[in-house]
Amino acid sequence: MRRTADRLSVFALALLLQAAVNYLLGPPPDGRPTWLAWALTKSRQLASLPPRLRAFAPFAASLAAIRGAALIEQSRPGGSGRAVSILFQAVLLAATFDAWRGLRASAAVQQRLAEAPVDDLGRPLAALDSDRVEAEIGRLANAPSESIVGPWAAYAAFDLSGAVAYAAVESLGGPMAGPGSEGPLTGLLDPRRRLVSVRRGRDAIAAAATLAARGRSDLQAPELEELALGSETPIPVTAMSVALDRRVSWNGQAVGWQRPAPDIDDLSRARRLHLKALSLLALTAAGVIALGDLFRPPDRTPESEWSE
Repeated sequence: MRRTADRLSVFALALLLQAAVNYLLGPPPDGRPTWLAWALTKSRQLASLPPRLRAFAPFAASLAAIRGAALIEQSRPGGSGRAVSILFQAVLLAATFDAWRGLRASAAVQQRLAEAPVDDLGRPLAALDSDRVEAEIGRLANAPSESIVGPWAAYAAFDLSGAVAYAAVESLGGPMAGPGSEGPLTGLLDPRRRLVSVRRGRDAIAAAATLAARGRSDLQAPELEELALGSETPIPVTAMSVALDRRVSWNGQAVGWQRPAPDIDDLSRARRLHLKALSLLALTAAGVIALGDLFRPPDRTPESEWSE
């Protein structure tokens, strides 16, 4: 049970560190999705490696970091070593996701709308620009899928090395790598069979969290069909449109065009749904960690990095 407690402590501390970093430093520099992605782009040693080796270097580094944390814990069995190990791993895990990405961007848009000039009825003129609100709700809906679901699921299933590997793949070989970046995974993975299928699963999890946060267990057949056949729009964006019963746009494509256009109040509702969905995702990840370790065979080897 100590392994479970340590992993849950790492996850909880990583969430707190994310909140502190977001408050003190803001988003990762250069528009990168995570601090790990920013560090990878700035690493000269990584850039000097061959493309095939470059894709696996962060994974190998994370294994070395986990082993280093285990050695720290073994060197100080009195308790301080365990605390340092947990903190060390939490810092690395916090660098693999950005839980505040959607809220940070939507808060800035909401503030600009609230400060806009008003019309004769006292309504902000910018708030009447439904296209801007639609687009921001779409970005907010897709933020969990892009920035947290993958690393959290990888950590719950495969520990810290899994989270680092997933974040590295997204940063080096995925669409988040930046404009004009092809990524070194092009020759290693067939995106149509591997990366795309992983992202679809990630999108489905984010969409389910949004609908669960809204309490939509009574979806009617047309809404289910729209979710299943959401054309080229990410499923989380369609789910937000269903949950709000408002039109939402993504990259210029409208979802739920037959629904009313959203306003600034709907953006506030979307932010509340987003927070609830994040809470559900965090609780789910913690539950998977606990259940997974309950069914994991105990490791009795002397060199085990997690003592029972």
